[in-house]
Amino acid sequence: MKKSTSVKIVNMLFFSLAIIFSLKTVAGLIDFETTASGGTPVDNGIININDSFMADGVSVSFGFDTTGDGSVDSHGVFEKRGGGKEGGNSGFMSSYGNKYDRTATGLESLLGGYFLRQKDAYQPFGTFHITYDSLNPVTSASGEIWDIDGHNNNTEQFFVEAFNGNESLAEILSPLGRRAGRNSLDGKPWAFGFEGLSDITRIEISFIGSKESGIGLAFNNFSPVENVSAQINTVPEPLTITIFAIGILGLVSRRFKA
Repeated sequence: MKKSTSVKIVNMLFFSLAIIFSLKTVAGLIDFETTASGGTPVDNGIININDSFMADGVSVSFGFDTTGDGSVDSHGVFEKRGGGKEGGNSGFMSSYGNKYDRTATGLESLLGGYFLRQKDAYQPFGTFHITYDSLNPVTSASGEIWDIDGHNNNTEQFFVEAFNGNESLAEILSPLGRRAGRNSLDGKPWAFGFEGLSDITRIEISFIGSKESGIGLAFNNFSPVENVSAQINTVPEPLTITIFAIGILGLVSRRFKA
């Protein structure tokens, strides 16, 4: 009986500690399968620059700075996977199926039904802005850019930079796109990620390839990670754990005395 009681106490302690540490970060995913208000997207539907998508406790807005003045002035668009040419209004062209918004075989579910593209398809878009509003610091983030390809002197490449206000925190360069070969991203995603930064308030994505036309941004599956440790650790962490432990021991003790 004593051994069984001890095992129960240890298990309850581990369970409580797991809850504490799992609350350190909160992550959510924005996959553009719903609108900012929770509705169903429509192909070529507008994503307004003031629309706020929620990823757990983080409010995220998307838009484009087409003039280079640092201000968002153009909205994004919901693009339907496999939607067809649509008079030129597609998100990307691959070598799969009818080529318009078609993924490499087996990746359909990863792209999902919808993704984000710029307002004017295949036109230079300036800088894509991802802007946060959150109670706690956003210390990590990840996302996908699809179908980074190209060939010869018509290359595709993207530059991704994380900011806190006007301070640059970190930067990532995508692979140089190629049409074919083992490392081709034709119809596939390139995933980028930042981790362990101080507080991301904005991410910018710019096209830096050699292409001058046929430039598209196909963006999907964005996840900001909010650090909530400051919020839950109003009591110093070792003391918090001790309080949990004492509470559990007290409950178990009362149960067996009864």
